[in-house]
Amino acid sequence: MNNKITARLGKLKEVVDKPYPYVDSGWKSAVVVGFCIFLFLYIFQPLGLNQFPGNKFIYTLGFGFITVVCLLFDYWLLNFFLKQVKILWTVWCEIIWDIFFLSTIALGNGIYNSAAGFFFFKQDNLQPLQLLNAFLVTFPVGILFVIVFALIKNARLKAQQKEETVDCNSAEMNDTDFISISSANKKDPDVVLSVGNILYIESMGNLLKIHYLSGGTNVATRVIRNTLKNLAALEHPDLYRCHRSFVLNLHKINQVSGNSNGYMVKLIHVEGEIPVSRKYAADFIRLHNPD
Repeated sequence: MNNKITARLGKLKEVVDKPYPYVDSGWKSAVVVGFCIFLFLYIFQPLGLNQFPGNKFIYTLGFGFITVVCLLFDYWLLNFFLKQVKILWTVWCEIIWDIFFLSTIALGNGIYNSAAGFFFFKQDNLQPLQLLNAFLVTFPVGILFVIVFALIKNARLKAQQKEETVDCNSAEMNDTDFISISSANKKDPDVVLSVGNILYIESMGNLLKIHYLSGGTNVATRVIRNTLKNLAALEHPDLYRCHRSFVLNLHKINQVSGNSNGYMVKLIHVEGEIPVSRKYAADFIRLHNPD
């Protein structure tokens, strides 16, 4: 019995530790979620919302507005955190993030609901019961929308990856223009991309995070289980390993700063800088400035 439980826990850990595509959400996403929350509450009026004595349209619209404000704060906080701390976004990270933003939305809507109770039901402001009711409304509705949006995001990502994947057996495929990056996990499909679209490849332990252009100027990422040591794509002349954790596309360089002890490279369409360690500095400058 213990062995079965251990095996199941091991499988569960393997699932939650898998890389998960992080999508940098903006104000449009917050507005869409807030509008959906408002629409759902206004139409179905669950958990006693139909007993509200005032204007139900304005009342439920307030929940949507508070949701938008909370999400904008959450997105800002998350992006700020990810800029300070370099982590790999996994299924577990996504779960924690979903719980966090549902909690902040529940807290914000709880305060709003308490204020409404104070003005319309003459109750003491910020009553624990009012906060509890807001949590009871927010979490079931929130979990529903989290599942829906997760399924939509997953379907969109699969469609995007399908469009970007090139058939390796196609007669039109030119081996000098496309590379296939295989995963150490044989169950995962190979990532086949145009070299001209690859910006850089980042090593994160036993995982590789590939940053590339999708749809012209949009930067997308794919994560596979492999290491730079095993990466056959390094044989392509446009891709250069400049650091133990980075491979960059020499044709995507926008600016170089530093000296022979190490350089920092700015790539087009990339906000941050890619380091060039001292070990690779001389060879990098020779390739970057062949003249």
